[in-house]
Amino acid sequence: MQASFNDVVCSMERFHRAFEDQIKTLSPGGGETDVIELTKGAMAMKDAAGIYLAWANHYMQRLRRTDAPDGDEMMEE
Repeated sequence: MQASFNDVVCSMERFHRAFEDQIKTLSPGGGETDVIELTKGAMAMKDAAGIYLAWANHYMQRLRRTDAPDGDEMMEE
């Protein structure tokens, strides 16, 4: 499970780098508003990914501490 989590982290980091690199290639004449909006979108995606990964890590750690995970118990939080 940890290896899969690490794969997701690496994939998200690669995606964010590629997205930001693509933004940098946009020509200034293409519209500064578009660049600003895409940059804000990139930041929002990074934030959302961070939140997702934090919760994924939380529940992964919780699962490790639980001998026999009960689906209902995990839904209570």
